[in-house]
Amino acid sequence: MNKSIFTAFAVMIGLTVIIWSGCKNDGPATEEYIIQIDSIVHPDTINFGVDLSIMFYGPIGPDGCYAFDRMDPEYVEGELSVTTFGIHTDNDVCTQAAVYMNGNELRVSEVPAGDLTIKAIQPDGSSITQSVFIKE
Repeated sequence: MNKSIFTAFAVMIGLTVIIWSGCKNDGPATEEYIIQIDSIVHPDTINFGVDLSIMFYGPIGPDGCYAFDRMDPEYVEGELSVTTFGIHTDNDVCTQAAVYMNGNELRVSEVPAGDLTIKAIQPDGSSITQSVFIKE
């Protein structure tokens, strides 16, 4: 009986070691964050049915471990809020050059006629706000 308890215990320890070794994450850690937007560039007026091109500028990060990830636009009744995300990868070696949003573009289609407010959401929850007129 002692031999079977010892065998069962050894099997449990072996399975635990195998499971833990399979769960190791050998890749670098990453963290998502909201990018600070300094300015946005777009036309003041566009014709209805034409895509709206909005370009974003600002620092992404101080070195090559920072990168642009994505833009999340949300349209609600005449207002387009855009949150711009970056990703920081905790690498041992990174390029020393700062990384910037050099006019990363968001194209918006099917914008209704009238005034459109564009809000670039900042990390602190504030926003840069500008307007576009979509004429019929």
